Amino acid sequence: MNAVSGMVWLIKRICWICIVIVIPFFAGPSSASVWNAKDTWTEAWEERYAQWIADEVDENLLVPVRLAVDCADLCYVVRAIFSRIHHLPFLASDLHGVKIGHYSNSWDEIAAANDWRNDKRFRAFLIQLISHVTTKSYPHDAYPVCLNAATVKPGLVVYENIIASHACFVGRVNPDQIIPVLFFESSVPPAVRFKLSTTTNVYIYSPGVPRKHSGIVRWNWPISDNGKWRYIPDERMPHYSLDIYDASFPYRTQLSKALNRVVKESVAGKKLTQEDSIQELVDYFRTEIQFRLHLVNQAETILRRHQPGYRSEQFDYNYSTDSRDERLRLLIRQIWAGLDEYEIPREAFFQALQSIPISLSPRLPATNLYYLFITVDQRWISSGAYASAEQRWGMRWDEKAGQWIFGDTHPEEKILSWYPLRQESKEATKELIDAN
Repeated sequence: MNAVSGMVWLIKRICWICIVIVIPFFAGPSSASVWNAKDTWTEAWEERYAQWIADEVDENLLVPVRLAVDCADLCYVVRAIFSRIHHLPFLASDLHGVKIGHYSNSWDEIAAANDWRNDKRFRAFLIQLISHVTTKSYPHDAYPVCLNAATVKPGLVVYENIIASHACFVGRVNPDQIIPVLFFESSVPPAVRFKLSTTTNVYIYSPGVPRKHSGIVRWNWPISDNGKWRYIPDERMPHYSLDIYDASFPYRTQLSKALNRVVKESVAGKKLTQEDSIQELVDYFRTEIQFRLHLVNQAETILRRHQPGYRSEQFDYNYSTDSRDERLRLLIRQIWAGLDEYEIPREAFFQALQSIPISLSPRLPATNLYYLFITVDQRWISSGAYASAEQRWGMRWDEKAGQWIFGDTHPEEKILSWYPLRQESKEATKELIDAN
């Protein structure tokens, strides 16, 4: 190699090094998505989404990222988090249908991380997301479904966007509870912690209002089409249906009632009658009372064997019913909600309770579940392990008057006016007392 050739080679070499080393410092950052979509949505993934919400989502989900959300934001953010965790595609529209999604590259300069809670790029996307979506976004991103066991699951969204302008999603489904369907929701002002509710005030508008303004919906599935992301059309999505918009749909203003009935009837395998619902509520209450009765009777038997003033830390631990009574009071609140939810006349429920006799103590006349419902509801029962049977149940027998006295001061006839029975039920109650 002569000197000239060597010089040319050296100059070329230096230029090549400059290109490799120097130019990247001046070039803009490479395009990077918020996350890569490596899988596609299917019914199997929808099942996993529902299970993830049931098992892992609670009111504190957004605390690690300190993200305050309103009602519409919440539904979208939860879907985005699951999509991000499992590398699934995600789209979200503004009120005009303009979309952002997992593919967005507006945050290239922000570092990403494996855990979504530590992923600053993902958090930046979420901040953009909550300013992008509204309750008017849902018609662009979700589709109406029929109501059955396959759709009434965690993740199902309920929304309206004219009057209340509110959205929430099913957070829990437990057929063993009086109110099986619970909703996750947020409100205005936005908050980091959202709440779990037993009902929703969202309703489906009348058939004359365009269906885009309200709905019970599932999310559309995004697909890549020639390098662009779009949704599978509503009509091709699983369980698509317009039944909820039909004039014959009876639960337009009672959506939680509709969802609860679907869950209960799916388990029962039949349409529920009013009698079925009453019996279920009675059975819930009777089970709790019988468990407490066993403890109270045991405590009374032990105390009769000891001198007055007997005290024992172990006895107090075994026979105090603080937690049991709190559970009873919670059950009472659920029963009241159930009476409203399933449109059960209170008199019919009270009559069913009244028909079930129960003995509180060998020393006392028999009473019935109706009377115990009253004492629990009025918080007259005592949790104290050393209290008498009368104190434990909040009612005592007045031998002279031949009637029960409630809460130590309220005579029977006064209480019955608070919790009205049909006349024939009152007479049956009196016959039961007289017989004992």
